Amino acid sequence: MQYGVCVNMLLKEGEGAGMELASCLNTIGFAYIELPRNRICQLEKAEFERQAEEVGRTALPCRCCNDFMPASFQIVGDDLTPQSVLQEYLANALERLARLGARLTVFGSPWSRGCPDGFPGEKAWDQIADFLRMVGEMAEPYGVIVAVEHNNHSETNTLNHFSDVVKMVRTVNHPNVRALCDYYHLRFEGDSPYILQDGGNLLVHTHIAQLKDRGFLTDLNEEPVLCAYAETLHRIGYEGGVSVEARPTHPESWEAEAAVTLSNLKQIFKS
Repeated sequence: MQYGVCVNMLLKEGEGAGMELASCLNTIGFAYIELPRNRICQLEKAEFERQAEEVGRTALPCRCCNDFMPASFQIVGDDLTPQSVLQEYLANALERLARLGARLTVFGSPWSRGCPDGFPGEKAWDQIADFLRMVGEMAEPYGVIVAVEHNNHSETNTLNHFSDVVKMVRTVNHPNVRALCDYYHLRFEGDSPYILQDGGNLLVHTHIAQLKDRGFLTDLNEEPVLCAYAETLHRIGYEGGVSVEARPTHPESWEAEAAVTLSNLKQIFKS
């Protein structure tokens, strides 16, 4: 296993993309950084290049990006973001991912894919599938895999379970569209870790956080099913990244909490 940190939850609004945290994460002992793609796209070109060079100097790779696109973009319903706008954004994002060396990008975007009241669920499903096919086709020349994430029902009313993601990936049927399992959302929905056994061959990435306050994994007593989650990942032969996507108890203590989390992950995952 490789362990990394999603820095989006460590940043305040307007604080940039978090690339400056790479050095600290490297010192703590993490293997990679996961950067917020939407924030990366908001950077001016010169600032992006400056920060990308800074990440390169830390020797801590950017394995993946989350925070797929602005919440204002809509891909489900009658009031859709024009395809030309989506494609322009995606092209810029993919170029920047390639510059950073990222080979995965997470598609969560729960607010962009919510099904409006009264809108047919089957049509919403088809719209998400069509969008993901387009993304997969655009990502293929860059060698980037799109990891589709399930989000809990408090965030969206589509793709709430890992099983939904597996079904969607099979519907899309594109080699650059695969599945992500988010441990926090799995716990929020009360799903069993053993659900990974169906569709685990499609799994390319996982996110993790404590159920309580979506916090860092500082208290293993709070997570009675974490061992089963780790065992299931081993059973299906998963050897990818485990990204901590969590909020610190206090902003000033995030480094200490991250260090404890890394130690706990190595203990549970035995790697």
